[in-house]
Amino acid sequence: MRFFFSITLLALVIVSCKNDPKTNKEGATDETEATVFNDSSYVLNNDYPVGDVRRYGVFPDSSFLAQHPFTKETKMKTILDIAENHDVELFFPKGNYRRALILDSRIGLKISFDNAEFDLVHITNNTESKIRPKDIELKGTIITYDRLGITEAENISIDSVIIKSDITKNIKGMRSRGCHIYYGCKGISIKYLEIDDFGSGDVNYQHNHAALAIDGWNNNPENVQIQKVHIKSTDRHGIYITGTDHLIGEVIIDRFGVGSSKDMSPMQDAVKGEEKEFKALWINKSYNSFIENITINEKDSKGKYTAHFDAGDKTRPFTIGTFKVINDNPKINILEEDNNGVIIEIKQ
Repeated sequence: MRFFFSITLLALVIVSCKNDPKTNKEGATDETEATVFNDSSYVLNNDYPVGDVRRYGVFPDSSFLAQHPFTKETKMKTILDIAENHDVELFFPKGNYRRALILDSRIGLKISFDNAEFDLVHITNNTESKIRPKDIELKGTIITYDRLGITEAENISIDSVIIKSDITKNIKGMRSRGCHIYYGCKGISIKYLEIDDFGSGDVNYQHNHAALAIDGWNNNPENVQIQKVHIKSTDRHGIYITGTDHLIGEVIIDRFGVGSSKDMSPMQDAVKGEEKEFKALWINKSYNSFIENITINEKDSKGKYTAHFDAGDKTRPFTIGTFKVINDNPKINILEEDNNGVIIEIKQ
């Protein structure tokens, strides 16, 4: 019996060694090395490591719409295909890329940014494929001169986004359109969101409603988490929030309602006409959600209301930990509907 056990054990060891990736005949030292992506078919500049977009011909101040000589696709599509299909984390170094970053219908992307500047940053479903974007991780800091737009996306994680106005860097020559988290979104996470300016004026700004808008009639966003929001100036509303299970940490609104309502379109889930009554904070049909701390500065603000606590449900409340107003303007008050469902724990 002992002899049989020893022979069996020896056989198992031999079989194990044959199957051990560290000793396989392919010459690979382990499973990871055996499956490493070989990007030689895409490389245009060997001076940069795997994943660095410059390795594949994408540089700040250059046109990545140009065709990649090997794939015959645009350089941007080529690098995004590499990231999505081969589990390669892309890296965009500091600089202005002078184009939009479109991640529509992408799945499983990992991208790092070192203060990389783009026009529009867009994460939604492609009109042709109808595939929902999901499982996207954006690390570091992205700067956009148009807006961050997210629609029908799931499990999106973003470190830091700074939205600026600079008509010389915006492709359309417009001011910022802020951050819009739109219908069908679930599980959107942002650590830091800064909106330096939010524009108004003519018909080009008709859908500019709030510097941060979280809405989508009949398919409102769920589980949006933002650690810190800093809105430095907005021509119209500061934050318009609908939907369920949101968690926002610190909110700072320096200035609101300082622009025009000219050509402004109605807002989803809101009574027509109320879109033109600018507020720093507008909570409407938002349930089981929480803002830890919000500070609103009324010194240079010209909005009609500090806040509008619109339709809600007291059994599924929207809770604000600390609500603070500095440089209080007695002409700007809080509008509270009877069924608003908002709870303020500390008011200063």
